Amino acid sequence: MKRILAVVLILLAYSSTLASAEIRPYVYEPTVPDTAFAVLAMYKVGEYEKVLEGCEWLMAIRTPFDSWGYAYGEDHEAKYTAMAIMALIRGESVARGRYGDVINSAAYWLIYKQNPDGSWDDYIDTALAAVALKEVLQSKYLNTEMPGLREQLKKGLNRAIGWLELNGPQNDEERIFRDIALGDKNDLKGLKMEGELEAYRAFALAYLGEKVSLSEDFSTPMATAMALYATGEERYKEKLMEMEHFGFWGKLHYRVLDLLDVSRIKGFEELRGTACPYLEEIPLTEEWQKAVYAHYYLLCSRRPELPENYTSLLPWQVAEVARVKALLNKPYSGEVEYLITNSENGSWGDFYNTAYVVWVLKDLNVSYDYEKPLSYLSENLTWMLSEKNPETGDPLYYSTPTYYFSQAAVVFKQFGMNGELNVTLNVLRERQYPNGAFSYTHQSVTGITTTASILWNLQTAGLDNTDLYKRGVDFLRRVLYADLPEIGQEVQNATFLMIKGGTYAGNSTGRVNPNGLDGYVMIYPSDNPLTIKAVEVGGFTAESPWAQEKTEYVRVVIVIAGLFLAMYAVIWIENRKRS
Repeated sequence: MKRILAVVLILLAYSSTLASAEIRPYVYEPTVPDTAFAVLAMYKVGEYEKVLEGCEWLMAIRTPFDSWGYAYGEDHEAKYTAMAIMALIRGESVARGRYGDVINSAAYWLIYKQNPDGSWDDYIDTALAAVALKEVLQSKYLNTEMPGLREQLKKGLNRAIGWLELNGPQNDEERIFRDIALGDKNDLKGLKMEGELEAYRAFALAYLGEKVSLSEDFSTPMATAMALYATGEERYKEKLMEMEHFGFWGKLHYRVLDLLDVSRIKGFEELRGTACPYLEEIPLTEEWQKAVYAHYYLLCSRRPELPENYTSLLPWQVAEVARVKALLNKPYSGEVEYLITNSENGSWGDFYNTAYVVWVLKDLNVSYDYEKPLSYLSENLTWMLSEKNPETGDPLYYSTPTYYFSQAAVVFKQFGMNGELNVTLNVLRERQYPNGAFSYTHQSVTGITTTASILWNLQTAGLDNTDLYKRGVDFLRRVLYADLPEIGQEVQNATFLMIKGGTYAGNSTGRVNPNGLDGYVMIYPSDNPLTIKAVEVGGFTAESPWAQEKTEYVRVVIVIAGLFLAMYAVIWIENRKRS
C-alpha cells in the first residue's frame, strides 16, 4: 500500500493536466479477504463489472511470485492466495485470457509451499488451499500444456484432504472452512453460530449448494459479501456496494483517531463520515481513556462516557473533562475546583499540563490569578531553549515534543504575550519539514497525528493565516486525498483493458475505442493504481468456469451407482444359485 499512497504525492505534481479531476479522500487500502469474497458474491449476483474491478485490484497487489498476503507488502500466505485464485477464476469467465496464467502460477505456488504432511502453515491455510486447488482442477482454466501440473495439483489436493480428515479444527472458523473443503453439509447444518460467523456458515452452505436465509446485518465487507453470496438479497448487495472504495474492498489505512484529529482542521470535516463508524470498536477500559477520547465522541455527535475518579488523571485530562462538559452544557465546577486545589505554586506539574490547564480555564472564563502559571510558562520556555543536555550537548528543547510548544502558543496568544508567542512559533518553524509536516521532536519522525495536533492549536489560536498553518494543511491534503479523473474514454496516464465477446482483447493507453466491446476497465494511473473502474458498453457476460460438475456431486453419483451395481450383482448371484 505504500506504493499506492506514494503515488498520490506524484500525482499532485501534474494534477493540473487532468481533465475534470476530482479531489477525494484516499484513506482505505485493499485487502485480499474483503476484495476476493466481494468478487465471489458479485459474480454470483451477476455484477460482472464489480468482478473485474476486484480482480484487477488483486492483480495489482499480488507478489512477484503470483501469491498474496493479507494486503500489499505483507507476507504471502496460502489462505490469501487461495482466496485470490477463487476470485480470479470468476474473473476469467468474464474476460477469458486475462487471469488464466496467474491462476495457474498461483496454484503452482500453493503446491510448492505445501508441507510434506499435506498441510500449509495453519489450519485455514490448508482448508482454503484445498478448496482453491479443487476449483482449479474443476475449472476450464487449468493449463494442460504445463507438464505434470494436473497430477501435481491432484496429489496436493488429496494430501490436503487427507490431512484435514486426520486433524480436527480448534475453533468454529476453522471448522467452517474445513467443512467447505470436505463438503460436509451435515456438520455445517448442525452448527449454531453468532455474529459474523453466521455469515461464514451461510456462505459455506450456499457454496455447497444449499439454500440459505439470513436476517442479520454484518459490519465487515467480508461477512457482508458472504451474506450476499449465500442469499442474493438486495440489501446485502447495496451494503457491499457502499463498502467499495475505488474498485476494491478493504480497511482503513490510517488509525481512526488520526483521521478524527485531522477532521478538526477546517476543510477536512468530511473525514468524520469515514472514521466515526469505527469509533465504537475502540474499548474504553481506563479512566484516562474516557477523558482523552471524549472529544472524539463529540466530533462524531455521540455522547461520551466521562471519568468519575480524577486521582489517576493528569491535570490536562481533568481540564479536558471540564472542557467537554462545557460543550455538553453540563456543570464543570467540580473539575475547576479540583484543578485549582491541586495546583503547585501556580503550575500543574510540567510545561504541557500547565499550558493546557491555563488554556481551558481561560477559555471557560474562570476567574483565577493567571500571573503565576504564565510566569512559569515563560520562564520554562526560556530555560528549555537556553540550557543544554549535559550528556548530548544538545539544547534541552530538542527532546521536548512539538505539541508542547503549539499548546503554549495558544496560551501566549490568549494573553497577548507576543514575545513568547514569537519564540514558540520559531520553534514550530524549525520543526516543520519542507513537505509541510511537523516532527514529533527536533528532526525526528513526522506523521499525521503530530501535524494535525499542531494545526489544531494554530487554528485555535487564530493563526490559521500563517505560512506554518497553510503548509501543514497542504501536507495533510497531499497525503490523505487524491486527484482522480472523471471516468471517460480518454484519460491521460490511464490503461484501458478491452473485453470483447467475453474475451480479453488487449489494452490501450490514454484512450479507448468502445465500439463493439462488452466493456472496458480503466486503471488509473497505469502503474501503482489509485482507482479501477469497469464500464459496460455492450454488456459483460460470463461463461461457466467449470469443465466438470462439483466433486461432491460426482462422488454422490459414483457412490449411488456403485450401490446399485452391488445390489444388482447380489441379485444376479442369488438367481444363479437358485437356478
